[in-house]
Amino acid sequence: MSRLTDLFSRALLLLNSIGTIWIFLLMVVIVTDVIGRTVFTRPLPGVPELVSLSIVGIVFLQIGQALRSGRITRVDILIEFLDRRLPKVSALMQGVFSLLGMALFIALYQACLPLFIKAWQTGDYVGIEGYITYPVWPVRLFMLIGCVGAAIQYALFAASDFARMIKR
Repeated sequence: MSRLTDLFSRALLLLNSIGTIWIFLLMVVIVTDVIGRTVFTRPLPGVPELVSLSIVGIVFLQIGQALRSGRITRVDILIEFLDRRLPKVSALMQGVFSLLGMALFIALYQACLPLFIKAWQTGDYVGIEGYITYPVWPVRLFMLIGCVGAAIQYALFAASDFARMIKR
């Protein structure tokens, strides 16, 4: 199991790295567009569409690693209080929270899957045909991958939380 967890951790790091590189490249495109607008009065075509697609893709690529590293906002005051006073209740509550998070990302996956299939089959795109267009399916695919990563991470959290509850 440790080997699978390590492999999963590396996969999340890879997805996070891809998202980080994407952010860097997006910033280069945005700066180039701003310079083109102000200096040459010639903006880059399709930058707003690219940015709107990119934000969604980046969030879903990085959500699993953000969960894993504890960078998702949550209220820890109650959890810390319960950890000190009622550790089993705290572990149970965190385990239930993790199961709910897993269920949320499974539901989100199920909602996104038909959108991906439609985008793939019909060749959905954003932009202006004949000027510049971007396919939608890669971002929909990243959404599915991100949902799977987050659901698995929540499942690992739940297993850890419930194991902690049993040990205490």
